[in-house]
Amino acid sequence: MNKPNIEVKDQFSFFNELVFEEKIVLNKEIILKPKKSNVFWFEGQSNIQHSTISEDIVFMIEQSKRDNKYGIKLRCQNFIKQPYFRFDSDGPAHRNENPQIPLEKQSIKTPHFNSFDENGNYIAYQNETLKNETESQIIANDINFGISLFCMETNSKLIDNNFPTVAQLIQEFGFEENNNINFDNINFE
Repeated sequence: MNKPNIEVKDQFSFFNELVFEEKIVLNKEIILKPKKSNVFWFEGQSNIQHSTISEDIVFMIEQSKRDNKYGIKLRCQNFIKQPYFRFDSDGPAHRNENPQIPLEKQSIKTPHFNSFDENGNYIAYQNETLKNETESQIIANDINFGISLFCMETNSKLIDNNFPTVAQLIQEFGFEENNNINFDNINFE
């Protein structure tokens, strides 16, 4: 079992304010670029303007290059080092280890949100949209639908009340000229 996050437990009202009070995502389009620490992923981010908190908050997106898997995170490094709220589109189920929850309800499959409870315990949950199997699969397979759902869950939006979208940075392919090739012996018959 993971240790509770003491900062979240001790400042749970601040945590709730970070998550649920209105936030403005400053970039309309979030450009995904190759992730430096993992060649199989793209990443992008935007700063957030919080309606009541002046801390630096970042809206982060990561997407796999190999499949539709993606994640969305909110991070406030001055509060806790890891993201304080997250969405996983795919991956293993999360187990909410809590003796108050029946064992058969402790496993939360993806897609799901990741957050903390009032005791600082890391928890996963599905909202009503994610509990619907059809809607859940649409969200899991379309990052822009996932961003919209994440923004609705965290009271985040653009200044014009829309939601941000993602775009991938298309790298130009450059070909280096190789002057060491000898074409004298090539026959085109």
